[in-house]
Amino acid sequence: MHFDQFERTEYKNNTLFNVVFQARFPDILKISHEAPVQFQDRVRRDGYPETDSTIPALPPNAPNELKQLITAEQVFHFYSEDRNWQLSLSKNFLAVSCNGNYENYIEFRGRLENALQTFSEIYEPSYFSRIGLRYQDIANEVFLPNMQDSVASFVPNHVFPELKTHIASDIDNLQKVSRFADEDVKVTVSHLYFNASGTFGLRHVPNKMSYLIDIDCYSENKTRGISDVLARCDTFKQHIWNIFQWSITDEFRAAMGEPRPSEN
Repeated sequence: MHFDQFERTEYKNNTLFNVVFQARFPDILKISHEAPVQFQDRVRRDGYPETDSTIPALPPNAPNELKQLITAEQVFHFYSEDRNWQLSLSKNFLAVSCNGNYENYIEFRGRLENALQTFSEIYEPSYFSRIGLRYQDIANEVFLPNMQDSVASFVPNHVFPELKTHIASDIDNLQKVSRFADEDVKVTVSHLYFNASGTFGLRHVPNKMSYLIDIDCYSENKTRGISDVLARCDTFKQHIWNIFQWSITDEFRAAMGEPRPSEN
């Protein structure tokens, strides 16, 4: 992709509220027909002691055939004790996510490698049909308590030029979705300028003007082997970092604090 290349750095104030990797694979019926006991035993020792599952809601009088079909869509979730890390497993996908306290890519990659190793040893997937890495950032007074500039100053002209015009004070909400592709790598980027209210990761935002950047990088080509998955994930991470830097201004960088070279 033709975005400028940026050296990865770590900032004092982190605006990430969600990072998630997902790998999809052809249905493994064993997962939907019996509890993943062996998988739980392994990941529990890796720091995911809490678990629950979700099943899509059904009307009270749903026929048994439909109940059996929906039950097969059950998703099992495994959490770290502080709920910051989560593994999700269903008959056709595995996901690893960090819900807010993200330190660096090395830690995330290590947890991802462990989860893939455990999953592959137990279920032996033939291949992964789609893999993706998604980073979500939000900038406001909650995530950047020492910010000196308005949130509007964090947005480059090429993202929302309206914020630099005489109608800027009238703007309540701006949204933009862009899609990029480079050979087999695809990226969907969503930018949102809005009045945020709710929970973002592990933090609550009470009615604050915010700038949200959502970058989803993925490949729909078949991928085989853990090393190939991780190599693609490394490529995704660099694309995401370049696009994030393309999506912010120097005012945004200043609000995040003095950068230091990343360990990853």
